[in-house]
Amino acid sequence: MAQPNRPLPEEVLTALQRGSLFDAIKLLRKSGVANLAEAKALLEAEARRINARKSTSAHAAAPSASSPQRAPGAWPPAATEALRRGHKIEAIRLLREHSGLGLKEAKDAVEAHAQTMVPTVEGLSPRDGLSPGEVPRTSSVVWWLVIIAVIGGAAVYHYFLRGSV
Repeated sequence: MAQPNRPLPEEVLTALQRGSLFDAIKLLRKSGVANLAEAKALLEAEARRINARKSTSAHAAAPSASSPQRAPGAWPPAATEALRRGHKIEAIRLLREHSGLGLKEAKDAVEAHAQTMVPTVEGLSPRDGLSPGEVPRTSSVVWWLVIIAVIGGAAVYHYFLRGSV
C-alpha cells in the first residue's frame, strides 16, 4: 500500500506537472509503490494540490489594478440582468470587472449561475404565479364569445331552415 507521507519519485512529479496523469500513474505503478487504484487516488490528490498552488500563486502574483477585489460571494446584479436578456458575454465582462476574476473563472461562474436561474417568459416574472413551464391561460371572455357566436349561428340557421319549409 502507498505511503501518504512518502515523497513521489521525481519523474512522476514531472509527469504530473506536465499535466499527464496517465503517464504519472504508469511511472508510479512501474516503481512498485502502489497498485492501480492507489496510484490513481494518490496522484489525483497530488494533482489537485499542484493546481491549488498554481491558482493561489497566480491570484496573489497578478492582482488586477483596474478593478477592485470584492467579496467572493458577491454577484453583480447587472450580470444577472445581462443573463436574463441572454447576453452571456456581457455578464462575463461585468463579473470580471466586479470581482477581478480571470476569463475562465468568470465564464465558469456565469455558466453555473445561469443553471440556477429560473427561466422566465418575456413580460412575465416568477411572481406572476406561474409554475416553470406553465403557459398563461387565455381569458374566459374569449370562450364566452365563441359560445354565443355558435348559439347565435345555430339560432339563425334554425330560423331560416324552418322558414323555408
